[in-house]
Amino acid sequence: MSKITKNIFLAFLLALTGLAESVRFQQWKKLDGKLKHVTVGASGIWGINSGGALYRLDGKSWTHISSSGWLTVSSGGEYIWATRTDHSIRRGDGQSWQVVPGGLQQIEASRKNNVWAINRHNDIYRYNGINWQHISGKLQQISSGASGVWGSVSGLTYYRPYTYGDYEHPGGDWQHVSSSPQMKWVASGDNLVLAIDTSGNLHYRTGVTVSNPTGSSWARVSNVANLKQVDVFYSVVLAVDTNDNIWYSIIQN
Repeated sequence: MSKITKNIFLAFLLALTGLAESVRFQQWKKLDGKLKHVTVGASGIWGINSGGALYRLDGKSWTHISSSGWLTVSSGGEYIWATRTDHSIRRGDGQSWQVVPGGLQQIEASRKNNVWAINRHNDIYRYNGINWQHISGKLQQISSGASGVWGSVSGLTYYRPYTYGDYEHPGGDWQHVSSSPQMKWVASGDNLVLAIDTSGNLHYRTGVTVSNPTGSSWARVSNVANLKQVDVFYSVVLAVDTNDNIWYSIIQN
């Protein structure tokens, strides 16, 4: 099989694995503890509490890793990436940390180590392995994952073309996906994009595939509400609500 034929075949297989129009979530369950920000990925499950302390989930309990000063954290493929309250950047394994030059507010790392971020002025950046590449546009929140790079600003949802499949590429111009419902947080997973609207309701994007990376419409997820942040990795969905309660569900195939 030639390389071109093989790539076409792989693309066809990826298209077949796209989620059906209806995604089934198992019963939502609450984890012990209180966190304001969570992440699930190849480097484990991590979270930050209201006091800025960093935690890692080991089994069914949270292990305290570091005291105050943490702002956001993302579980990537090679490193855990994080931002501090002074907007400085860290990456590491949870035991030792390296300072990465720059000043950012929120950071997102995929399992293929595609790192995207925004600063306090909503400017967008992509890490190219050496330094931060400025990307045109403005976002208040960003997600880098298997369904590509997504983001939200002022309730509007955007997708970065040519990033689907966790592709290492700066992508094309931002594509406006939707204005309603107004979304405040979006998370990119495997053929799955989740989003939280301004009322705290969780939605998923129907029909997301390699041939249709932006999907067709939003569908509301029942039995969970008042959310402020969500993350997804393969079939695991992790979220926190407005009271810092931690919730998780498993997506049924």
